Amino acid sequence: MLLNNKNYKIIEPCGKLVSLEPNGTNLQIYLSPSPTPIKQVRIKWFFDTSFMKLVLADTWGVALADLGWRTLPLKHAAQWYFAVFDGEHTYGFGVKTGCNSFCSWEIEADGITLICDTRNGGEGVELTERLLCAETVCYLSSGHETPYQACCSFCRLMCDHPVLPNRPIYGFNTWYYTYGNITRDSVLEDARLCARLASKCPPEAPRPFMVIDDGWNKYGDKDYNGGPFVAGDHFGDMASLAKEIREIGCEPGIWVRPMLVLDELCPQIPADCYSENQQFPQRGKVLDPTTQGAREYIKSLIGGLVNCGYRLIKHDFTCPDLMGKSFLDPQLTHEGWHWKDRTKTNAQVFKELYTLIQETANGAHVIGCNIYNHLAAGIHDIVRSGCDTSGHHWEITRDYGINTLAFRLCQNQAFFMTDADCAAFTEHVPTELNLHFSELLSMSNSAFFISAAPGILTPEEEERLMEMFRRASLGKKADLAPIDWMERDIPERYVSEEKEYRYHW
Repeated sequence: MLLNNKNYKIIEPCGKLVSLEPNGTNLQIYLSPSPTPIKQVRIKWFFDTSFMKLVLADTWGVALADLGWRTLPLKHAAQWYFAVFDGEHTYGFGVKTGCNSFCSWEIEADGITLICDTRNGGEGVELTERLLCAETVCYLSSGHETPYQACCSFCRLMCDHPVLPNRPIYGFNTWYYTYGNITRDSVLEDARLCARLASKCPPEAPRPFMVIDDGWNKYGDKDYNGGPFVAGDHFGDMASLAKEIREIGCEPGIWVRPMLVLDELCPQIPADCYSENQQFPQRGKVLDPTTQGAREYIKSLIGGLVNCGYRLIKHDFTCPDLMGKSFLDPQLTHEGWHWKDRTKTNAQVFKELYTLIQETANGAHVIGCNIYNHLAAGIHDIVRSGCDTSGHHWEITRDYGINTLAFRLCQNQAFFMTDADCAAFTEHVPTELNLHFSELLSMSNSAFFISAAPGILTPEEEERLMEMFRRASLGKKADLAPIDWMERDIPERYVSEEKEYRYHW
């Protein structure tokens, strides 16, 4: 392959701190401790890149309607990995999931450069032992593979041990018609609709999830949605609510923002457990997950919800909260701050946080929302792979939901189960287009959630959704594939079980 241990040059850092060691056809990149904290490792492989006719680059976090096949030069560095089509074959260049640095790739006429961001916060990491920053992975398609099939094979090669749900993930989410304006009664009414839509699922199929999104917290309002998480007066006891949801016929799920709290309401958290980086939130304070006090708070929060009977935990905002940047900002973080534990890279800090949440969930399913997908692979079983869809503007659902579904579908069942977000049924968006989106989701064997305002669906539309819930509940092998994804950022043609589907978005 084009990446080997002969045609490269270590650009940064100088000296002998970086070494490359073969692991089969891969290369493991190691960084040794240094008296000077190291911010990044840069390695360039030299070869002619003129064969790269089209490039598909990934991003560190959620997709922002910007995924698609592009000609060179790219506007931004490719993050984690990229695929290349030369007109006949598909190539893949990337790093193994679960790496210990934030990795990106720059493509130039005379080669490609891998940048391993090894910062601790916004400063260099102070390593105490040798660190495996990343392991490169390359792929060349076989003669019979389509570019989509090759990307699926490449993703499977990047993740050795994916963690996948042991059941189909489908159901209802409260957010996309209420935007937080929910009560105990509205949640139970949503659960009844969810159970009704699942009424044609086979008896042996697992029940749908009823996910209570933002709006249940006593201390939340339109300007603040962090902790401490205590049920509002309009909800009452959350354990009994979970029981009622289960009695209706759904599995209860719930949303939290674990890293942001109102510190004056959390006297149990020591003052030194808050992050130096308080750039993103308007109110509240962000926790430092490298501290024991912050970890105890997270364990108490997640463990308490699981003990109340919630079998799906959706955690949100860890990227912007901890890095101090909106997820719409392509920069990872800013300079001049660090974690309390300065010996770990940012990638290690996030992996340890995700692992803590997953282990504390104690068998409940976890959806990571606004997280770093490559770092969550092998830890979380479900990852929200795109930005929010919308109950107000169909164009947002089209640009975020469908773009995400099509271009992150190769990660589905290879890294984790992907979640392209909800089909939102409200008076503001076309029901028929959301039904088409729902149909795609139900065929993909990815997570399938809808959000629907009361009374918005006709009996005929409910019947159509019942069939989609039934299909999703079967958990059949994923074979949905976009056909025109090399020509369109919002693909219109798909194939599943040898049948073609066409949509006019």
